[in-house]
Amino acid sequence: MKALPPHFGHLYLIDTAISQSDMVHVIMTHNPSQPISGEIRFKTLQSIYGSHPKVKLYSISDEGLPQYDHECETLDKFYSYWVPLVYNQVKELDAVFTSEDYGDDFARYLGVEHILVDKERNKYPVSGTSVRKNPFKYWNFIPDLIKPHFVKRIVIMGPESCGKSTLTQDLANHFSTNFVIEYGRLVYENNGGVTIDDFIPISKGRQDLEDWMIKHSNKLLFCDTEDITTYLFSKMFHPNEFDKIEDYFIEVLQNKPKYDLYILLKPDCKAVQDGTRKFLDKRWEHYNEIKKELVERSCNFFEIGGDWENRFKESKDLINNLIYK
Repeated sequence: MKALPPHFGHLYLIDTAISQSDMVHVIMTHNPSQPISGEIRFKTLQSIYGSHPKVKLYSISDEGLPQYDHECETLDKFYSYWVPLVYNQVKELDAVFTSEDYGDDFARYLGVEHILVDKERNKYPVSGTSVRKNPFKYWNFIPDLIKPHFVKRIVIMGPESCGKSTLTQDLANHFSTNFVIEYGRLVYENNGGVTIDDFIPISKGRQDLEDWMIKHSNKLLFCDTEDITTYLFSKMFHPNEFDKIEDYFIEVLQNKPKYDLYILLKPDCKAVQDGTRKFLDKRWEHYNEIKKELVERSCNFFEIGGDWENRFKESKDLINNLIYK
């Protein structure tokens, strides 16, 4: 079983085997070329069956092995790889449970009975391929532990006083999910300002918060700014010192996975001084610097302006068309 990813069809297969067996051996194979790590897939199965007295779980690398029989000259050759993989783990078997056509051949080469379970997917109309292609459509067919892998991260960016925090919270409320606060602003307000030494902790603290929030989010996670913003603010607040931390941010921005969507808010609205704004007279300059970074880093971004109502409507429509499509 690849369980790529685990879904309720897999669980139904395992539960059926449990109901008809004294002991069930669940062998999950994995390799580095797969889009979801074997570790998280196996942890999902462990969370469900790890303490079950009739289940033994195995996480086995199949790196270098043919994945489909057409990759080999003969069926004998194909199963010469897979039968030893099974019997190197399990010494005695009576039956193999699958939901696939290949199960007959697999059972024959294993020398056991094949029990076919819901091949037509009547009980759970879902497959690993369908989940990977459109996870939101099959959201209710995947276990909670694997859902964070499919959560889409959307970041709201822009210069000071263009409605980032309000829009982030309004979108999260509309889509019934979570948001990540502007962590740098929290540090600024608590400390009464920021030194150059605050920016790396801001980056790490914000990322830790995002990593925690994504585990508890419903399909989407909205982020109020990210590391490009933190990097540019470090240059604006401390133009003569930011070189002390520049290597850190260059490495982070090069290696960190990109967000699924960047929404860049134009400063074509009235600025509001709340006592913390330091660069209101440089909003368009700041905006263009953000845009330059997004372009150079090939980020998937869209520019949105207008009044508050328009910003919310355009952002909502954009997400519906691009993410929920």
